Amino acid sequence: MMDEISMLRETFDPDTAPSPEAEQRARAALHDRIAAAGRVRRRWRLRMRFPIAIGVAGAAAVAAAFVITGHGGVVTPAVPTPAVRQEQGDSPVAAMPFLKPVSAAQYLENAAWTVERQPWIDPEPGQYMYIETRELRNPAGYENKYPNGSLIPGKAKYRTIQDWNRVDGKVWARTLNTGKIVVDRWGKNGVYWDRFAWSELRGLTTPEKVRHFIDHPSGNFGQSPDALIGQYVLPPKVEAAFFRYLAQQPGMKLNPDAVNIDGRPAIGLGRIEEGYLSQELLFDKETYRLIGDRLVAIADEKGGPDATRKGDVLRQVIYTKKVIVDKLYDTRSR
Repeated sequence: MMDEISMLRETFDPDTAPSPEAEQRARAALHDRIAAAGRVRRRWRLRMRFPIAIGVAGAAAVAAAFVITGHGGVVTPAVPTPAVRQEQGDSPVAAMPFLKPVSAAQYLENAAWTVERQPWIDPEPGQYMYIETRELRNPAGYENKYPNGSLIPGKAKYRTIQDWNRVDGKVWARTLNTGKIVVDRWGKNGVYWDRFAWSELRGLTTPEKVRHFIDHPSGNFGQSPDALIGQYVLPPKVEAAFFRYLAQQPGMKLNPDAVNIDGRPAIGLGRIEEGYLSQELLFDKETYRLIGDRLVAIADEKGGPDATRKGDVLRQVIYTKKVIVDKLYDTRSR
């Protein structure tokens, strides 16, 4: 676009200089144009950061879009819900795959789409995966006697469980059922445990790679993908790949009964294990973030009087924090 100074140069002959008054007016006009453009840019930035008022219902949706991030441990805007994006007119942002999911596969695709937009920096070998959960647990004495028993209604209470696993797999600290934190070092005093190597996990960025990993586990142990998601702090692309892998598995079902977890309505997605147990991952119904898991009996177990009965809850866990920290006992993200 031609500015006023250029117009002056083309208007006057090369040998004829414009008068000082004309040049001053041209400069003033150019400065006004630059200032106006700056104001437009600033207004555009303000609109992006602070959307205009959208009414009571829209404001509630915006408020719901701010959550504690799973990997950063700080308050940041979550992925906007479809309603928020529509109210904001935020057309440049790709829309969530399913605005009204009706199946387990559609919910899992929304969860994958959401998580893969979270920020991430790969950890160093000496850093720790810190996972903090609130687990519904039986009284310690009963749990020691019946470690796999159903949770006793009215007696099972939530406990905060802390778990630190060094990225290189050589140090593990966790809360015991007594509340004490114990620290073990791999190979010291005859203590060993099985962990997948970080180098294996970080490369599982597609459902196909996850499938091969699950079908051909390294070492002498395997682990269900549901449990693995809860026991490691995974890169967003890897967690998304696990969700998409699960969406492809036969028997994945959507539990239509909303579960209230820590004051939040959750949706259960899972499959039947051993013919009578429903292993479910729990997702926030609004943000599609993974917030917990549970194991519920959907039929009577064949066995004696102590067998699990339909409706029994064997496990219920809320993920309150999953972050990378620098040192043992750190609880805040790096």
